[in-house]
Amino acid sequence: MLSSFRKRRVQKMDPSGVKVLETAEDIQERRQQVLDRYHRFKELSTLRRQKLEDSYRFQFFQRDAEELEKWIQEKLQIASDENYKDPTNLQGKLQKHQAFEAEVQANSGAIVKLDETGNLMISEGHFASETIRTRLMELHRQWELLLEKMREKGIKLLQAQKLVQYLRECEDVMDWIND
Repeated sequence: MLSSFRKRRVQKMDPSGVKVLETAEDIQERRQQVLDRYHRFKELSTLRRQKLEDSYRFQFFQRDAEELEKWIQEKLQIASDENYKDPTNLQGKLQKHQAFEAEVQANSGAIVKLDETGNLMISEGHFASETIRTRLMELHRQWELLLEKMREKGIKLLQAQKLVQYLRECEDVMDWIND
């Protein structure tokens, strides 16, 4: 049954009745259209890939900026602590503060690295350039505040130590006078 069906179909197809629907020019035109669409697709996919890579870099920048900001905030709390007002164990507090200063200086490279990354992204015309610029300015403001508070605390600890030393000397003189 199937073979008779095929025979009828083949018989209906008269070789002289088959005509070419497309000319060489039509085929060339369609080929060019397909190639044009393919090139446009590649351009769009390249553009999309670049946007995704820029977004990826921006997310890493944001992550690093948030980590640095959190670290600065933690250190600001330490630098703002007024433990110099309590005269007990000032020598230990001074040593602890010197270690704190060394830690802050050791981590100063983090803001430099973030600056380099952010400024490179800005110079490349990143889509979030203004956000990056604002974020860097805010981080620098916080960093400078940390350095200022750290210096102030160091000075106040030294002043407190000198005051305690002066009071001890005064006490010694008063004891000597009373004797």
